[in-house]
Amino acid sequence: MKKTNPGTSSKYVFIFGACFTLLVLFSMLFEWVNPRAGWLRSFNNAWVDLRINTPKYLSVFGSDSDDYAYSFGKYINKPGDNRISEAAIDAHTLNALGYPFPRKYYGQMIEKLNKLGAKIIVMDVYTIDPDRAGPASDKSYVDAVAKAGNVASIINFDRANMKFELPIKGLAEASKYIAIANMDETVGRDGNVRKVYLFDPQITYSDVPGLKMRCPVTECGMLGLAGLSPVAYAGYTGMPLNEVFKKFGEEPISLNFRYPSVRKAHPGWSKDKSTTYSLYRQISVKDILDGKLSDEEKAAIKGGIIMVGSTATGAYDHYPSPFFPNMPGVEIHANSVDNMLNGDFLKPLNQFLLTIILVVCIWLPIKLRAHSIATISTVVISLLVFLCFLDLYLLHKAYEFAFGYIAVCLGVPFVFITVHKAVVEGREKKWIKNTFGQYLSPKVVEMITKDPSKLSLGGEKRDMTAFFLDLAGFTTMSEKLSPEELTSMLVEYLSAFTDVILKYDGTVDKYIGDCVVAFWNAPLDQADHRKLGVLAAIDCQKAMKRLNESLTQFTIKPKCRVGVNSGPMVVGNMGSRSRLSYTVMGDSVNMASRMEGANKYFHSKIMTSEMTFGDLKDFFDYRYLGSIRVVGKAIPTRVYEPFAAKGEAAPEERTMLTHYAAGIEKFYKGDYAGSLPDFKAAQAALPGDGPSQFYIDKAELFTREPIKDWDQSFNLTEKG
Repeated sequence: MKKTNPGTSSKYVFIFGACFTLLVLFSMLFEWVNPRAGWLRSFNNAWVDLRINTPKYLSVFGSDSDDYAYSFGKYINKPGDNRISEAAIDAHTLNALGYPFPRKYYGQMIEKLNKLGAKIIVMDVYTIDPDRAGPASDKSYVDAVAKAGNVASIINFDRANMKFELPIKGLAEASKYIAIANMDETVGRDGNVRKVYLFDPQITYSDVPGLKMRCPVTECGMLGLAGLSPVAYAGYTGMPLNEVFKKFGEEPISLNFRYPSVRKAHPGWSKDKSTTYSLYRQISVKDILDGKLSDEEKAAIKGGIIMVGSTATGAYDHYPSPFFPNMPGVEIHANSVDNMLNGDFLKPLNQFLLTIILVVCIWLPIKLRAHSIATISTVVISLLVFLCFLDLYLLHKAYEFAFGYIAVCLGVPFVFITVHKAVVEGREKKWIKNTFGQYLSPKVVEMITKDPSKLSLGGEKRDMTAFFLDLAGFTTMSEKLSPEELTSMLVEYLSAFTDVILKYDGTVDKYIGDCVVAFWNAPLDQADHRKLGVLAAIDCQKAMKRLNESLTQFTIKPKCRVGVNSGPMVVGNMGSRSRLSYTVMGDSVNMASRMEGANKYFHSKIMTSEMTFGDLKDFFDYRYLGSIRVVGKAIPTRVYEPFAAKGEAAPEERTMLTHYAAGIEKFYKGDYAGSLPDFKAAQAALPGDGPSQFYIDKAELFTREPIKDWDQSFNLTEKG
């Protein structure tokens, strides 16, 4: 047996380690240049989402479902801060006021919120074009903002065209702060917003032409454009905006997502059980205008931060989140304010330290390659479990550990080393396969290689599908061809049939002269073994036609018949103690053989039973052949002939099947004479069609000689 050169083997391992290390380092560098890209980041994001959702999945084992704080969730997940509420432009509001509704209602809302004691009101609403309700509506809104003195409004920046869009006249000067709501710079490749820029790193307030602000130049002038969360924080804490900038900086900050909660919708007046599911309390703008608020909603507004934004379906900016496929953008701003108030934005791990950890993880399995696979697996899995718990602990401490990166850098080399060792240590198994593969199918050899104890006498009973294919007129062929020609022909045809069977994962049992025997659902489990057997039968007929056209060296063009049956069979290593054969036996196997022969009775090409075809009729173009009673059986069996997958039969076959089905319906209702035109039309559509001629003959016979007490089954001992 050829042995592997240890030096050569080590060289390949080292080359893999070096290449994978360079790939990871390049990816890290690429992500540093473009934070929104990178395959490692995508994998890590998937882990991050799974991690914070896992407590909810586990909560099905607890007293409450959909509980993000279940188990370890209470250490890594938090609900939204009650100091933050959303004045929601919801469906109830839009149904009552229209969309977009007159801006005077914004003014009225602001007056109502201030009477209830709101500390800061942040408008995540664009007011760029004049109100269609008229100038008075805009003026009412601007006057309310000026009077309130605690409202932050937004401007829009079209980054593609480098163009600013200012709010309606007077609104900027009336607002306490002007902010930018654009989050396009922080949207990841998967569409999620995981990081936020609190201040724009490139554009300052002084860069915005024509912008007049209430905020003093000394506080806002040279600052990067503020997002909604820093102005909300400044308004709530009283900290000047430039001090907020000094505290948090302009680098993108990773959100520590709050989990959603279920709350009653419109608790101030609604009597039904409708709810909202959101990160923060959503108070309907219409409820605010009508004064129909619950005591709990009023308490939340008093001294709190109010983020005004749309939550109505189709009327808000959609962003995926770890908890929702579509979440209103206002919730992201609110989450950012929450993190600022609680000082728990996620702090990134030092990039140099992370790089060192990743390189160590790559080379650890490589260094352990001299040990057994069991030892390597134990070390790697133990380390992954430890790092997983460390990741959860660091998340509790508001750190990003990037466990997804580490899992990849540890897992890929581990898989490589495992496969490499399996190849090197599998030389003996390869020898076994090469030796016994001459006698057994590759899948059986694989099974024996994995479990040599299966080389024993006996078998097991399983639900399986058996397949018998026979070349019609073999005796005639053997008489007309020389032994060399006959052997050459059989090799061509049987090889093609074998390839089809293996294509559909069948096990070739044996060759009996010109007959091929195969089966499905052993040694491997195959839930769709019935369908695979039928597909193989159809493709064997196609292979037959193709070979007859291509093998021009043979003057004889044979035909083949296929029988397919399913049911309980015994499968296993049968034979003597010195010679075994992996095969099947049983009554269901015999029935498959009988059906192959029964094709001669109907002049059909494929015959399959109700046991096989009963649940497959929607998958194939087929016809009903009849009900047969084989020798030794009292109970008849319904049999069918499939032609192709559903809708894939040739046009002439589909036409034939339509006429044939009409004839069958009349025939089995006793209208034998009436069925004749249909069967003749079927035969005209597909000249030479055997079953159509069979029923023409039977219909003519039964018309001349009416049959009595017929159970509509054909005995195969009956002359056709």
